[in-house]
Amino acid sequence: MFKKVLIAEDMDFINFGVRSELEKLGVTEIDYVQYCDEALLKLKSAKQKNAPFDLLISDLSFEANHNQQKITSGEQLIKMVRNEFPVLKI
Repeated sequence: MFKKVLIAEDMDFINFGVRSELEKLGVTEIDYVQYCDEALLKLKSAKQKNAPFDLLISDLSFEANHNQQKITSGEQLIKMVRNEFPVLKI
Protein backbone atom coordinates (compact mmCIF):
# COMPACT_ATOMS: atom_id res chain seq x y z
CA MET A 1 0.00 0.00 0.00
CA PHE A 2 1.09 3.55 -0.61
CA LYS A 3 2.31 5.54 2.38
CA LYS A 4 3.28 8.87 0.81
CA VAL A 5 1.10 10.37 -1.93
CA LEU A 6 1.22 13.66 -3.83
CA ILE A 7 -1.99 15.01 -5.37
CA ALA A 8 -1.65 17.55 -8.21
CA GLU A 9 -5.08 19.13 -8.67
CA ASP A 10 -6.12 22.75 -9.09
CA MET A 11 -9.61 22.42 -7.60
CA ASP A 12 -9.69 22.45 -3.79
CA PHE A 13 -12.90 20.43 -3.46
CA ILE A 14 -11.43 17.63 -5.60
CA ASN A 15 -8.20 17.70 -3.56
CA PHE A 16 -10.31 17.32 -0.42
CA GLY A 17 -12.28 14.39 -1.85
CA VAL A 18 -9.20 12.51 -3.06
CA ARG A 19 -7.44 13.16 0.25
CA SER A 20 -10.47 11.90 2.18
CA GLU A 21 -10.57 8.64 0.22
CA LEU A 22 -6.82 8.11 0.64
CA GLU A 23 -7.18 8.58 4.39
CA LYS A 24 -9.93 5.94 4.44
CA LEU A 25 -7.46 3.58 2.76
CA GLY A 26 -4.90 4.21 5.49
CA VAL A 27 -2.48 6.42 3.57
CA THR A 28 -0.45 8.20 6.25
CA GLU A 29 1.28 11.01 4.35
CA ILE A 30 -0.70 13.03 1.82
CA ASP A 31 0.43 16.28 0.26
CA TYR A 32 -1.20 18.30 -2.49
CA VAL A 33 -0.34 21.09 -4.88
CA GLN A 34 -2.37 23.17 -7.31
CA TYR A 35 0.26 23.61 -10.03
CA CYS A 36 2.26 21.14 -12.12
CA ASP A 37 5.52 23.07 -11.66
CA GLU A 38 5.04 22.86 -7.90
CA ALA A 39 4.36 19.12 -8.13
CA LEU A 40 7.64 18.50 -9.94
CA LEU A 41 9.52 20.59 -7.39
CA LYS A 42 7.95 18.67 -4.48
CA LEU A 43 8.87 15.35 -6.08
CA LYS A 44 12.47 16.48 -6.60
CA SER A 45 12.73 17.87 -3.07
CA ALA A 46 11.37 14.67 -1.52
CA LYS A 47 13.86 12.59 -3.50
CA GLN A 48 16.76 14.82 -2.38
CA LYS A 49 15.64 14.41 1.24
CA ASN A 50 15.62 10.63 0.71
CA ALA A 51 11.87 10.57 1.41
CA PRO A 52 10.33 10.05 -2.04
CA PHE A 53 6.64 9.86 -2.78
CA ASP A 54 5.11 6.44 -3.54
CA LEU A 55 2.32 7.72 -5.78
CA LEU A 56 1.42 10.79 -7.83
CA ILE A 57 -2.26 11.47 -8.53
CA SER A 58 -2.64 14.19 -11.14
CA ASP A 59 -5.45 16.00 -12.87
CA LEU A 60 -4.87 16.09 -16.63
CA SER A 61 -6.10 19.63 -17.28
CA PHE A 62 -5.34 22.72 -15.23
CA GLU A 63 -7.07 26.09 -15.48
CA ALA A 64 -4.82 28.91 -16.66
CA ASN A 65 -4.56 31.86 -14.26
CA HIS A 66 -2.25 34.73 -13.32
CA ASN A 67 0.54 32.39 -12.16
CA GLN A 68 2.98 31.75 -15.01
CA GLN A 69 3.71 28.02 -15.31
CA LYS A 70 6.20 26.08 -17.42
CA ILE A 71 4.24 22.83 -17.16
CA THR A 72 0.64 23.60 -18.10
CA SER A 73 -1.06 20.20 -18.13
CA GLY A 74 -1.10 16.96 -16.23
CA GLU A 75 -0.07 15.15 -19.39
CA GLN A 76 3.12 17.23 -19.61
CA LEU A 77 3.74 16.66 -15.90
CA ILE A 78 3.36 12.91 -16.26
CA LYS A 79 5.82 12.78 -19.17
CA MET A 80 8.41 14.73 -17.18
CA VAL A 81 7.85 12.65 -14.04
CA ARG A 82 8.17 9.38 -15.95
CA ASN A 83 11.54 10.52 -17.32
CA GLU A 84 12.87 11.70 -13.98
CA PHE A 85 11.19 9.21 -11.63
CA PRO A 86 10.69 5.99 -13.64
CA VAL A 87 9.61 3.86 -10.66
CA LEU A 88 7.07 6.33 -9.25
CA LYS A 89 3.50 5.08 -9.61
CA ILE A 90 1.17 7.53 -11.35
